[in-house]
Amino acid sequence: MNKKTLTLLALTLGATSLCRAADATESQAAQQKPAFDLCQSITDRLDIFNAERDGAENPWIQDFRVKFRAQYQYGYVDPSGGADREKGGREHGRNTNSEWRRFRIAAQAKVLNRFTLVSNWNIGGLEGRDEFKNGKWNQTRTSSSVDELYISGKIAKPVSFTLGKHKPAFMGEYRTSSAKIVTIERSLLVNQLKSEKNYGISFKNADKKATWGWEAGLWVNGARDNQWLEPAFDSDTGYMFGGGISYATGDNSRLYLDYMHSFADWSDVNRTDLSYEGCGARDIVALTWEAKQDKLRFTAEAIAAFNLNSEQAENAYGIVLMPTYRISPHFEGVFRYQLAAGSNAIAGDGHFYTRNSTYNGAADLVQGLYFGMNYYVCPRNPDGMKLMLGAEYLNSHGTDAAGNKGFTGWGITGAMRVNF
Repeated sequence: MNKKTLTLLALTLGATSLCRAADATESQAAQQKPAFDLCQSITDRLDIFNAERDGAENPWIQDFRVKFRAQYQYGYVDPSGGADREKGGREHGRNTNSEWRRFRIAAQAKVLNRFTLVSNWNIGGLEGRDEFKNGKWNQTRTSSSVDELYISGKIAKPVSFTLGKHKPAFMGEYRTSSAKIVTIERSLLVNQLKSEKNYGISFKNADKKATWGWEAGLWVNGARDNQWLEPAFDSDTGYMFGGGISYATGDNSRLYLDYMHSFADWSDVNRTDLSYEGCGARDIVALTWEAKQDKLRFTAEAIAAFNLNSEQAENAYGIVLMPTYRISPHFEGVFRYQLAAGSNAIAGDGHFYTRNSTYNGAADLVQGLYFGMNYYVCPRNPDGMKLMLGAEYLNSHGTDAAGNKGFTGWGITGAMRVNF
């Protein structure tokens, strides 16, 4: 570990010292009337039309608002092996990178007192990750695409439906919205196995406090470049089924059991004209327990995936343990342990780890420790605007046929995330 890594680690751990000063300030503020809330003010301004608020009640449209989500992040990578493991070698090696991880603008309308229409777009042309190609580093640009396009509503209380392009929200970390996740990135195996947002139809129990919850749906797996608004299907990419049940184990805890199955033809899925965007294995089972007690939250998840979409690997297994503690209204500490295993099965993270190092192959076993500190600018709306700092150590074992192995070393990332 070099001096830069030690310095950044010290900054990560040293952030906790700011909490004591923040607590004193916040206790004084609590005795005064509520202060101006920046996040709520922005959210209110984006609520363009509200029939009840504007005295314009009608049976057709009840609300129209614009929504915005963005995340910019800067990362530093310190691979085991030093400069010899930095992409570009000793002459051109670089261990820093940055990107607009997300930048989305959406329009949302509530109509007919029953339905919600959503059109959400990824905005392209922004700064993407730098990549080393042809002997030099080049900056990439983000692409424009439709992220979500759907209609949702209640069929009969409490059953609701969603039709269109939306997320198959299975597995604990992936079920959590990108606006609400407390780590800068989800764990490796979840990112590898998740399905992208695809066209489909799903149904669920909309009562989040019900003792028993459930959700099920069908999605097509294919996507066609530059034709964002139409579903794409062929027999090779096929479709995906996802289903899950949940049980309230307490007032503030719930157990989830999720299952996904892809009906794609693995032998031809990479030869079709369509891009495969479905889940990363034929069958995936995930068991997740989420609990909250005062300022402490805890998530535990176990995942098993069978018949991976890979010519070199069959199955993969993983666990995630993630406690968080709300130190004060503004600060939250986060810890995550992840383990993912499978012969030649665990793919490296493509954001900064493999982008800036020569560790770019699959591994048999990856373990990771994540230490994070989040600062919530608006405690009453914590996911409206937050600053995130995370340090993670990954250790990988096993090599592929080419002798490559998964990333081993430190990664430190800072991010700003907004969601209105």
